[in-house]
Amino acid sequence: MDDDKSVKLPPRGNNGWPGQGNSQGGNGGANSRAPFADGVERIPTMPFPPVRKVKRSWPLFVRVMIIVLLLLVLAGAFSLVYGYYYVQSSVSTFIHPVSRGQDEPGNDVIPSDSNVTGQSWNILLLGSDNDGKYNFPALLTQVMMVVHVDTNNNAVTLLSIPRDSWVYVPEVGGMHKIDQAFLLGASPRNSFDDGVRLARMTVERDYGITIDRYAWVGLGGFSKVIDTLGGLDIDVAHPIVDDTYPDDTGKSANDPYAYKRLYIGPGPQHLNGEEALEYVRSRHADLVGDIGRTQRQQQVLQALKQKLNVGSILSNLQQLFNDLKGSVYTDLSEQEIVGFAGFGHGLPADAIQRITLGPGQGDQNYGDYRDVYDPSVGSDQSVVIPNCNTIQPLINRIFGLAFFVQSCNVNG
Repeated sequence: MDDDKSVKLPPRGNNGWPGQGNSQGGNGGANSRAPFADGVERIPTMPFPPVRKVKRSWPLFVRVMIIVLLLLVLAGAFSLVYGYYYVQSSVSTFIHPVSRGQDEPGNDVIPSDSNVTGQSWNILLLGSDNDGKYNFPALLTQVMMVVHVDTNNNAVTLLSIPRDSWVYVPEVGGMHKIDQAFLLGASPRNSFDDGVRLARMTVERDYGITIDRYAWVGLGGFSKVIDTLGGLDIDVAHPIVDDTYPDDTGKSANDPYAYKRLYIGPGPQHLNGEEALEYVRSRHADLVGDIGRTQRQQQVLQALKQKLNVGSILSNLQQLFNDLKGSVYTDLSEQEIVGFAGFGHGLPADAIQRITLGPGQGDQNYGDYRDVYDPSVGSDQSVVIPNCNTIQPLINRIFGLAFFVQSCNVNG
């Protein structure tokens, strides 16, 4: 951003942040209080130097959905402007079929058609870091979601599975957080395909949901897409002050695990791609914790949706496709991508339902927080214990399984 933009960190005087009044620290130390628009004071936590290589979570539902849906929108636009055969060559770079394995013969090749209507689809979305900081296959799925597309009733359900869900992982055996399924599958042979396959098997085995297709989304394309579209205009409700923001996007050559101080001022802001990523990612800067972060993610999603008009898409088609290269892999065929693009174009916003299989979801409780011993780390971990008594009827209703062959069983 330009130097005169207020999102830059202001100079900090002896009395702390500008306009905040007196501070207890006096010299701007760790006890100095950061300002907020509503007058509530907050003591920012400072990084602890000895703690370095801590993998940061990326529960960014908005990142996964934006990039996958953008791919479908772009495919539809390409086919409209340049014709179907041109779009085949354009989207083929994202196509990566994954075998289901010898234990499921006959399921490796599924006939595809651009006419995706007349049936229901279950697509497993996996969101992972892929910014080069960790050596493959040290990847955890920070986002795991089943997208149920009911083309007969023009409805879509986004079923989010919390990454800390404590479930049984087949093949390797034992209870693990579900975000480890991809890692446990990928590690033995350093294989992306094996990681996707085990993640899919885990969801199918534990929740009884048959997965038709998958889509894997990485970090890289998010900020590139926003930059290509010219940035986003965001009205920041209160200052974002985060003293422990991870400086791990590849620009800190000496230490990719370093921290940096993040400050985004209140009021209307024009954010570039990196700044928008910081805005939705910051975990320690909101008065209402993760709820505030979720609201920020929804705010960015809405701003990006406004940017994705016909003019911006058509004028940046090839560049937007280039932005997504290396950030999206899927076994949806070219024909299916075009078909879903057409289906999604006429889908009203109120036809999309989102449910999280976690604690305290409305009148239903789909899980409970609990501390359990995790042998993979040698200590107790806070996990979500899925509640199959409430999950089972929900899955039956969403997926229309009147005669449910498989069942929710997250235990070994």
